[in-house]
Amino acid sequence: KTCMHIRDMLQRIMEELLLTELDYVRSLGYILTHYVPLLARLDVPPDLRGQRGTIFGNLEKLYDFHCQYFLQELEACRTEPLRVGRCFLRHRESFGLYALYSKNKPQSDALIQQHTFFKRKQLELRDSMDLSSYLLKPVQRISKYSLLLQEMLGECGPQQVSERQEIQAAAEVIRFQLRHGNDLLTMDAIRDCDVNLMEQGQLIRQDEFCVMFRKKKALRRVFLFQDLILFTKAKKTHRGDDVYVYKQSFKTCDIGLTHSCGDSGLCFEIWFRRRRAQDTYILQAERQDIKQAWTADLEQILWEQALKNRGEFQCLESQIPKLQPDKSDASSTDVACRMRCSSKQ
Repeated sequence: KTCMHIRDMLQRIMEELLLTELDYVRSLGYILTHYVPLLARLDVPPDLRGQRGTIFGNLEKLYDFHCQYFLQELEACRTEPLRVGRCFLRHRESFGLYALYSKNKPQSDALIQQHTFFKRKQLELRDSMDLSSYLLKPVQRISKYSLLLQEMLGECGPQQVSERQEIQAAAEVIRFQLRHGNDLLTMDAIRDCDVNLMEQGQLIRQDEFCVMFRKKKALRRVFLFQDLILFTKAKKTHRGDDVYVYKQSFKTCDIGLTHSCGDSGLCFEIWFRRRRAQDTYILQAERQDIKQAWTADLEQILWEQALKNRGEFQCLESQIPKLQPDKSDASSTDVACRMRCSSKQ
């Protein structure tokens, strides 16, 4: 590819990003102008009263974010498309709004489908699109971001290392939110759990594994939080919905990780510092990319916890040097112990 070709392609992608962003912001504003005020009318059906949050979710926050901040920052990148990665990274927390919106969407859809109340407004506006189609826009938008960022990555030249890294990181932020919305929905389907999941840090990922413990083998849906790994068993309700019955959980601060075990390349192992050697759990993933994603996330969690523990120990040691003068090696040993990641043959 010539430099001219790369520049032209990046400019084309940037123009599409800006054009579709402007249309998206207008669509969100259209909903807020024409549909949200309907719920304040006297003729609102009784079961729609007080349901603004259920129907529209955090749409107003999304509109404020895009209208007041993100659209303007994208426009500032019009002539320098490779700067766009920074815009996404600068607002990575705001993109968390999309996972929450996606989580709420099924409840919104179910409520709208029960009524013709909003359909009358559509006819009055002579609009070919109904409210459900407009409320799908945020879900479509974040998928569009993922597509456009991938296209930009494909056009980055080898000399544009830092810009490529920024766009790659931005694409990962968007991919996480796409997955996280589904993860939050699945988390809502956990049953009979006596653990407060809101206190376990962020839900990082969830997948199905064949779990082996001693001589037992079972299929489990496993949830990885920042502070907890949780095992559930999938079941169907009488209506055919999937639910996940709580089986057991372990604090991530109590476990260690072995990246690979067995010959399949699909298994990893979690073990416990304060239990017998045979008390280990082997998790077999369906695909290698799932296994690699889980071990990478677990490694990151364990490393962060080990560094935190080391910092707390050194702080305590500095406060009571006379009582514990020679403990500096203990935290390092703990880091090495918990980060044992050798492969078992």
